[in-house]
Amino acid sequence: MKTMTLGEKIRRRRKQLGMTQADLSGDYITRNMISRMETGDINPSLETLRYLAEKLEVPCGYLLSPQDDLITFLKPSIMQKVQAFFREKRWRDAVSLCEEYGLDKDAIDDEIGMLLCECAVQIGLEAYSAGDTADAGIWFDRALSFAEKTAYHTEIILSEAILCKAMLAELAGETPKPFLDTYSASIGRAVNVERFLLLRFFYEMEHGETERAIRAASILGMENNLYHTLIIVWQYAAEQKTAEARSLLETIFAKDDTDTLSELKRDPLLLYRCIVKMEQLAAAMDDYKAAYQYAAKRQQIEKRYHIQ
Repeated sequence: MKTMTLGEKIRRRRKQLGMTQADLSGDYITRNMISRMETGDINPSLETLRYLAEKLEVPCGYLLSPQDDLITFLKPSIMQKVQAFFREKRWRDAVSLCEEYGLDKDAIDDEIGMLLCECAVQIGLEAYSAGDTADAGIWFDRALSFAEKTAYHTEIILSEAILCKAMLAELAGETPKPFLDTYSASIGRAVNVERFLLLRFFYEMEHGETERAIRAASILGMENNLYHTLIIVWQYAAEQKTAEARSLLETIFAKDDTDTLSELKRDPLLLYRCIVKMEQLAAAMDDYKAAYQYAAKRQQIEKRYHIQ
């Protein structure tokens, strides 16, 4: 970390905020004093230092430190703004603010990496929905790049990037399935893309994003009997075909010795989603006894796997 004089720090921070020497001096001190402090001719008094720190929106400790460590002092306040942008779904503003202070590069950490990754995915999806596939591809690549800089380089992040790439491949007239296999190989690790696509399908259907859900299902394919059945169940539920959805889901739970049920039991998250759906369907049909039974099963899984 390089060193900086007090005057250099005042000048750089003043320019970062778009302030002139007159803006910084205000009615408290003269512009000439600011100029002399920046060139190192004079040092400020303690009271003047406090005034400058407040105007420059930095702690006094930063101005007094010989190290060029502005990000260390500003990072907490910057992250509050980034998190606020994220909660407000202002994805581009969040990314821009991180870029302004270099938080997307050397100063990146796990939290920032995850936030930037999700922002990049959302920006990419917006571009994709608007038909700008070139921009979408750039942002999906950035999402994966951000993910690789964190300790949470998880299957979910990788699968999200693969899904987005597959969406673009399909639009370009390529076959998504081979593309998925190729892309999985290129990142150097196995990813259960089909499972992720199914979970994504659930999420999009339940949030009214039917077009995106159909896209995920079309890429997923229908080779897996369990996944095929669950896709139909969620489609029936979205179409208010409650009885049909419940009847189809009940066929999975009806026989304990089926391969399909065994597969479901090996995946606690999918099992949990199915039990929640059965609880909802039973309640919608005023079958409160069944709804209560499934609610009890749901609570058992929540307790065992710490699901919030």
